[in-house]
Amino acid sequence: TVFSFETYSLGVNPEIVENPEEFRPERWTPEAEQARKGTRAEVLDHQFYKDPFSQGARRCPGSRIAVNETLVLLSQLVLDWKIEAPSNVTSLKDIEYEQQTLLVPKLPKMKFTPR
Repeated sequence: TVFSFETYSLGVNPEIVENPEEFRPERWTPEAEQARKGTRAEVLDHQFYKDPFSQGARRCPGSRIAVNETLVLLSQLVLDWKIEAPSNVTSLKDIEYEQQTLLVPKLPKMKFTPR
């Protein structure tokens, strides 16, 4: 039996997140977290939802290194390459997903041009 905790659909569910397709970083302020207490949306603030490396004494010892390496890699990609999606992809809605062990996007072929 395969069991997975798929978090993508929660984050795009309009019953949990108001206007989920809008970029609104203020959703994650301490005030917004406090406002979600006691509501269905409170699940967004659970540590296991936000952090793939677990918590407490059993937390992955390499988690900080992994997060920092990911940030460095993404930053360097954006600095060094111009990244373009195919013309038929204008938003995240245009990308298909399939359920495997986790929900996996079927990524389109991206064009990378050196800067």
